[in-house]
Amino acid sequence: MTLSGAAGCIVVPLATSNPMKTNFSRLLAALVVGGSLLSPLRAGCEILLYPLARAFGAPPESELVRCRQAFQQLQAHLRESRVPVQPVFCVGGGRAVWRRMTAVALAREASDQTRADLVVPRNGAPAVPPTEFGHNQLRYLWTRAAVYTDWVKANPPAADYVWIAEIFGHGGKVGAIQVYILDAGGQVAYCRLFNSHHFGSNLPLESDAAVQLIVRSFFEDLKKSAEQIFPPYGIG
Repeated sequence: MTLSGAAGCIVVPLATSNPMKTNFSRLLAALVVGGSLLSPLRAGCEILLYPLARAFGAPPESELVRCRQAFQQLQAHLRESRVPVQPVFCVGGGRAVWRRMTAVALAREASDQTRADLVVPRNGAPAVPPTEFGHNQLRYLWTRAAVYTDWVKANPPAADYVWIAEIFGHGGKVGAIQVYILDAGGQVAYCRLFNSHHFGSNLPLESDAAVQLIVRSFFEDLKKSAEQIFPPYGIG
């Protein structure tokens, strides 16, 4: 779920005897004043909506600051990094499994986009406790991110980053996707959710369609600013 704030501007009329000049001057003044007020007004709205964003599951701004810093490091250093792609957590048909072959497909797809050393562990998967999905995917996303953070901290990887993905489905169709990339210290560097608002209601579960969506979206996001990926106060 995305929350957005609105920004306004104040028009300052300038007195003059020329009507055409008056209109132009007013427009120029509106643009100048509006531009100068846009950033603080937006920031003010973000702060005012902060409790609402937190209620929906957005993390504290202090955590988002760390996420932005980690994302910028990811942008700068991914190509020279070693990145284990963990077995993908797949939920559907009343069962949950970690699928290594789905991770293999993800790593293969991503290898066309980066020179990073993408490896899929041969044994095991993140030994993490279950997390209730509930009715709020954003809250689940960040609750689950904290779970993976604890796991990475308890099991420091011999790598620069860890890539984890989850695919939830029902009736042969994908219903929800969560993606996490954490650095070797467990700090979230990338965190994203997808649902039918992003991919519709007919994304097939038993195919590489979800994997392709994950990879395509990640490398598109990698070109964006950290503030776009982790909006201030969780509002963007």
